[in-house]
Amino acid sequence: MKFHKSINNNIIAVAGTWDPVLPRYKTLFTELLRYSKKHGLNPYVFIFYPNPLNYLHENRYKDYFDIDTRIELFKHLGINNVIVLDFDRVDLKQTSGDFFNALFAATGIVLDELWIGENQSLGGGPDGFLAIRTECAGRNIKLRILKNSFLVNLDKDEFNINFRQCNFERTSAIVGYFPTYKLKESRQINMHDGLYNAVLRTSPFDKANEMAVAVEIMDGRLKEIERGDGYDWLVLLKIDA
Repeated sequence: MKFHKSINNNIIAVAGTWDPVLPRYKTLFTELLRYSKKHGLNPYVFIFYPNPLNYLHENRYKDYFDIDTRIELFKHLGINNVIVLDFDRVDLKQTSGDFFNALFAATGIVLDELWIGENQSLGGGPDGFLAIRTECAGRNIKLRILKNSFLVNLDKDEFNINFRQCNFERTSAIVGYFPTYKLKESRQINMHDGLYNAVLRTSPFDKANEMAVAVEIMDGRLKEIERGDGYDWLVLLKIDA
């Protein structure tokens, strides 16, 4: 007796950097899950990493959540299909068509539907955002434009101001979480240099098992710290003035 699992290849996706995952993004993902279930679609989230703007602004944009934390948060929100799109400087010259071609070559994914912000672009090219409309129409991809407004952008502007000032009490009130990172052997961390009061956790969003520590970041690298087994996540609470 053979059993064949039917895999749903009718894929709907939303793409972005998603750092941080603001409350309005969580609302968007809830809608994505509801909509995909209603229409028999398989929901995906694409993450551009690192932030493409860092190639234009000398790494101005630091990670509030590193890539591992973002993936864990998506799973926490019920989204299990996450694809990280490794972005480099060369990709700034790519077009929307190049994006879709590279996606298919790497994953075999052909999109049924794509959600993007009204000012969002995929790759560069001379036509910017307008090229997405043309590409989606030519590839029979349904395109949904997510409208922004003055009010929904206020939280992002306020977040950016406070994050640059390392005012984590305020950013955590906006986002719901403090800056969080997976500890890596290289100790690389894309964060502002400084001394911080922090905690180590065994799970990024679980306060049940955490250990208070003081850490220093210098030249994008975390200085060596002592930690117990399983304490693999770093949460920054306050910069030590």
